[in-house]
Amino acid sequence: MAKVNIKKMSVIALQQDKKKVLSILQKLGCAEVIDVREKLNTADKEKLVTTQTKRELRELLNDLKFTLEFLSRFSQTKKSIFAPKPLYSEEEMRNISHREEVINTVKTCRGLEKRLTELKSMEMKLQNTMENLQPWKSLDIPVESLGQTAHVVFQVGTVPEKNFEEFKSKIAEVSASYLEKIWEEREEAFVFLVYHKDFEKQVGEILAESAWSKQDLPEIKGTPKEALQECEKQLLKIQKERESIQEKAIKLAGNAPLIEVAFDYYTIVFERESAAEKLGATEKVFYLEGWIPEPETEKARKALTKEIDGIYIVFEEPETDEANVPTVVKNPKVVEPFELITDLYSLPGPNDIDPNIFMAPFFFLFFGMMISDAGYGIVLALLGLWALKKLKPEGIGKKLFSLIFLGGISTFIWGAMYGGWFGDLIKLPPLWFNPLEDPMRLLLFSFILGIIQIYMGLALQGYKNIRDGKTLDAVFDQGFWMVFLSGFLMFALPQTKGIARYVVIAGAIGLVLTQGRHQKSVVAKVGSGILSLYDVMSYVSDVLSYSRILALGLATGVIATVINTMGRLLGVNIIGYIIMVVLLVGGHLFNIAINALGAYVHSSRLQYVEFFSKFYEGGGRALEPFTIKTKYTKYRNGEEI
Repeated sequence: MAKVNIKKMSVIALQQDKKKVLSILQKLGCAEVIDVREKLNTADKEKLVTTQTKRELRELLNDLKFTLEFLSRFSQTKKSIFAPKPLYSEEEMRNISHREEVINTVKTCRGLEKRLTELKSMEMKLQNTMENLQPWKSLDIPVESLGQTAHVVFQVGTVPEKNFEEFKSKIAEVSASYLEKIWEEREEAFVFLVYHKDFEKQVGEILAESAWSKQDLPEIKGTPKEALQECEKQLLKIQKERESIQEKAIKLAGNAPLIEVAFDYYTIVFERESAAEKLGATEKVFYLEGWIPEPETEKARKALTKEIDGIYIVFEEPETDEANVPTVVKNPKVVEPFELITDLYSLPGPNDIDPNIFMAPFFFLFFGMMISDAGYGIVLALLGLWALKKLKPEGIGKKLFSLIFLGGISTFIWGAMYGGWFGDLIKLPPLWFNPLEDPMRLLLFSFILGIIQIYMGLALQGYKNIRDGKTLDAVFDQGFWMVFLSGFLMFALPQTKGIARYVVIAGAIGLVLTQGRHQKSVVAKVGSGILSLYDVMSYVSDVLSYSRILALGLATGVIATVINTMGRLLGVNIIGYIIMVVLLVGGHLFNIAINALGAYVHSSRLQYVEFFSKFYEGGGRALEPFTIKTKYTKYRNGEEI
């Protein structure tokens, strides 16, 4: 399989059918709507109407999202991630969304949250007041009495404890004064001071010399002790009101499933309004453009023409220089999981071929060889299969767990070939050989696989050149390199060693004569051709990169064997056996996780650097279909929304 041909869809229909057209396309979920407003200069009035509707829908979605988050704080039942999503038709979703329970729940939750915020503010204010009053709780005069009268000043403040005695003696020299230490904390003395205004200047000098800091107590009535008691009563009332709100919220949490349905419903409507913004329109008709995979064109045509009279639909090839054309690939089901590897790198560009079907066998082999333990393979395969059956993931999640499942199969096969069953925990003879006993054989086999993949990369680039009418480029840039490299490989075989030098010379001559063909002068052409031979080191480096298959494969086996050895040392009594089991299970699970991650990363690297670099450009953009998107529910086809 390969890249799917993309068509440009153009639709013209009456304004009265716009909602129905968008609804049908959204249900089909196979076309990406193109924004044509700038190209067609859509009427400003149409834009304003759509924008206003979107604004209202966005506010509604924000309210619903807030309500779900609010109710989740008080829900006493936790939803399992394995629980199936409820299935609703569009009509059911719409009816639920318009129910009074939904509207009232949103309003009530907003009100409760507002009151909780107010209570929190009041609580913080009371706690702040109590914190400020705490040092003064033994002051037995009303706080409102502090300040000045016609003849007397009442003050509270602090002085450093080390200055207090000196401060006290100086104040004592003022005849009309009174001083009392109320509290002592963190090397500070909290002091109540009374003096006659006639001595204000004298007292002021003493205060300055003693590092006096005046304290402004909260505006309350009564003594600090009475105020503290009142604050505690207010805090108790706040707590009771908060508990009452929580009880109401717990009851409302039962409406969360209804709010989830409403959220999904209005998300669908919002997406439709977003698509409507991209259309061109006049007073009577509207114009829609979109990208659609060619295999989906007839389905879209039939669905639209069946429901709508007088609609005009055209499917055309994109212009040669058309920008932003999306990429869609279609592969056999067994290859689809490996699309994840390419997706994380880059989708095929306009001139690329789909690399997945060529890359998948190598990734499958390399992943298993790097873990190379049959027991680990069984665990990975069962994990992937369980996730696919139980979680029923979609999109990238489905590809990931399918990849884990297939990786587990490969790991099981290579583990059986090498005789690795949880390291040496289960002693079974290898079907081929034990890499720990003969690592050079595995290294040589890894290099052979690497050479095959590199040759395939060159062949694919040659195919691209021939496809694009550049047959000579395929011969010069890929053909001569394959001849040159093949000559070096022939030195390794006794049967071909005799003619190897002639093959190398033939390839070298071809490269020297052709690799500088774009240069202007003869000297530059020959010089560039000679310098191009240095690229052989790049190919050697690429082949050596495949030694990581040996390194990771040996690491898995060695770590597993060490874990088993440690476990056997502990199995001397009951407690030892228990610890041994914990060590073996935990150790092997850790080894599986760390080596599976390593195998994924390094297998991917071999594809990205050693394989893709030979023929693949990337830079493609994924199709973003206009489709039904739900978060909490599953959508069932029914009546139009």
